[in-house]
Amino acid sequence: MTREELLRILTFVDSNREISEKRTPLATVDPRWNIISFAIRRHLEGRLVTVTSAASAADVPYGTAMRRISELIDEGLLHKRPKSKSGKSFSLHPTRKLIEEFESFAMQLKAMVGNTFGFTTGDGEISDFYFGGYYMAPRILPYPSAMRTGVGVERTIRILGPIDPTFRTLSQSEPELGRLCGTTIELVTLPLDRLHEEIMANAKSAVSKYDLVAFDLPWIGQLATEGVIEPLNEIMQEERYNPSDFHNAAFRGSSWNNRQYGLPIQPTAELLFCRSDLFAEAGLAIPRTTDEVLFAARVLHRAGFGLSGIVMNYGRGTPLAHTFIQTLADFGQPIINLTPLGDEFDLNDIASENFRPQLHTDAARRTAEFLLELLEFSHKESMVCDWDRRIGIFSKGQAAMTYGWSIRAAAFELDENSPAHGKVQYVPHPHAEGARPVSPIGGFSLAVPAGLDPQRKKRSWKVLEYLTRPEMLKWYVLNGNLTSPRFSTSADPEVQASSTIISQVDGMDRRGELQTWPRPPIPEFSDVLNVLGEEIHMMLQGTHSVEVALGQCQNRIDAIMRERGRY
Repeated sequence: MTREELLRILTFVDSNREISEKRTPLATVDPRWNIISFAIRRHLEGRLVTVTSAASAADVPYGTAMRRISELIDEGLLHKRPKSKSGKSFSLHPTRKLIEEFESFAMQLKAMVGNTFGFTTGDGEISDFYFGGYYMAPRILPYPSAMRTGVGVERTIRILGPIDPTFRTLSQSEPELGRLCGTTIELVTLPLDRLHEEIMANAKSAVSKYDLVAFDLPWIGQLATEGVIEPLNEIMQEERYNPSDFHNAAFRGSSWNNRQYGLPIQPTAELLFCRSDLFAEAGLAIPRTTDEVLFAARVLHRAGFGLSGIVMNYGRGTPLAHTFIQTLADFGQPIINLTPLGDEFDLNDIASENFRPQLHTDAARRTAEFLLELLEFSHKESMVCDWDRRIGIFSKGQAAMTYGWSIRAAAFELDENSPAHGKVQYVPHPHAEGARPVSPIGGFSLAVPAGLDPQRKKRSWKVLEYLTRPEMLKWYVLNGNLTSPRFSTSADPEVQASSTIISQVDGMDRRGELQTWPRPPIPEFSDVLNVLGEEIHMMLQGTHSVEVALGQCQNRIDAIMRERGRY
């Protein structure tokens, strides 16, 4: 179970206890559970527990709380550790025994809920569901219904988005969408770089030209910090909006500093695409590690016969920069000095030393050497490839493997003439020794531009909420958008029948394999990409050695961070 799912179960149990203990006379406060719950939650969140804070969380008189804390220490469930040289102050930590006991409890609780609501397989085993998703909704989602109260026929809702499948569907269906929303919908779609420029230019206007804007997840730090988009927490609370059905990675990736700025509409995960027929023919297993990727690329590379082992995104600039930082995550490290949080890294509290680049490390060197080794078995056009060119080469059957965003699988999933059609197996990014499988989550979320008047903001929210409903997301899938940010949409049989990739990505999120930390959404993200895209490209060309390229990257990014006053 992932950290987020454990936290959901903890919240569920605490909420149930609150009903019996505080809203009814059926039970009394249980200080033992309150201390355990507090300690486990803080552990999962990577936050410190002091004796004083644990006693306060017990919700009983101080003396009683201290006796319960002492009992838990004596039982080996809590560990007391000095947090100063004087030894006069201490921190409390759940022991391995307590963590294992709680995880066992959580699994049993999940199984009980699964049995109660029928989440079982044919042989009576508990099916793989995510605790807290909207699985109680009808399994087959209906066609989108019209809003009960429309936005207003005299209004025009302008939406700015990318030239990508979901927004292509919306653009082609403007009249129908307008009828469903009771208004006029107007879509403006732009290429990625121009989209970012237009969002920033619009923020400088006295009155926003757009009612909603779509942002790429790594932009969230800049857009939020510079006040370009509006926080949604207040309106979500007013509307009692429940976001628990969203995939955690995509929803969390739409927040900054613990404030929610968007709702996912078109998330996408970068995976390794493998031609299963070619692997079977060569007697190779699908790669799970970086060494296996390199070995498979070497074995399958037959350039003289029109087949490359792999096609890589090595185009100078942004494409290669993304390739580097996403591959760095395969070696277990983010591009900057983020604080570890269990198996992940903390994106909620990025400050000071967290902004320091990490390109003088062993993981960075191994990443650079891996990319250099792959170059020998890569398609000849890899050095000029971007996302479209890369997927086009793979779709034409000219490469046995490629890394690719899940949403771009439609290029061959929906094209029966593609040599890759029906012959591709998808796996999370293969990992290096000592690391775990982590696939970057990307794609787009919808946000409300900052500075809208209250009435216009309410209209924007109404359309935003409608466009990200489960049945709307299903509609996008059935129109060629092979992605879903909601568990309920992914569970729909018609959605699952459209492509295997949707259920596979759904499972990856449940297992915690989709993460936003490989592309940390800091305001300087674009600057970091610019540096990497230049220096690493020179390394692949042979102009720079690995040491020189990484040294240049470290120094240039360090200078940017110092100039911004980060440390």
